[in-house]
Amino acid sequence: MTLNTSTVLPDEKDLEFKARLFKVVGDPNRLKILEILRAGDRCQCEIIPLIGQSQPTVSRHLRLLEESGLIVSSKEGTKIFYTTVDPHIYNMIDAIDENMIELVGREIAKKYGLS
Repeated sequence: MTLNTSTVLPDEKDLEFKARLFKVVGDPNRLKILEILRAGDRCQCEIIPLIGQSQPTVSRHLRLLEESGLIVSSKEGTKIFYTTVDPHIYNMIDAIDENMIELVGREIAKKYGLS
């Protein structure tokens, strides 16, 4: 594909921001956390057993999601609750649906002679 003079690329800062978001949500455990939070606020103590990872590992994933601006935390007594900042993050996640998975899977299979 050749870019012509009428092709306008997004601002470099916007591209870098989007790339950082993709990197953060590109981890299966962080995707699991976001899916858990889809239903609403959850305590870290509820998230840990659902992820099946150690408390320090889940805390690290939660910290990365919070540092990226995708989730926020609030403390209630001794418990820390997490929630997504904006449900639009699920639009990006949901864009990779069964149809896309099937289509991309077929293309990968063709490319590597697996079909």
